[in-house]
Amino acid sequence: MADYFGSSINSSPVVVFPAGAGIKDARAVAVSLKDGALVKAEAGKTVLGISIVETDTNVKAGEDITVQVKDIGEWVAGSEIQAGDELASDAEGRAVPAKAGDFIAGMALSSADKAGTWVTVQVTKSGYKAATAG
Repeated sequence: MADYFGSSINSSPVVVFPAGAGIKDARAVAVSLKDGALVKAEAGKTVLGISIVETDTNVKAGEDITVQVKDIGEWVAGSEIQAGDELASDAEGRAVPAKAGDFIAGMALSSADKAGTWVTVQVTKSGYKAATAG
């Protein structure tokens, strides 16, 4: 029988990393980790999480950013979104409905009529969206 002493599991929904370069419009956008620093996520690519709403609008290189990596939060929409949509990042780190081959960063829990509005999401990091048959 194994002995367990304490836990190395961090249950926090957020992590903090420095910005790798200056990031404009940095509030509530998808970010990725590159060479140990944060950058805006690329369209359809892997996402670490979403910068929290309290993030400064513009962040300088080296400044710390708090990133939500799980649970429910807010993400800026990059297009129209319906509650229940699987979401991916666009080229500006905003939420858009995931297409085949996109990394699914979360699920929309509310709808957005247009780009620039807030959408409530569950951060899931569910892997890549499969192509549909037919």
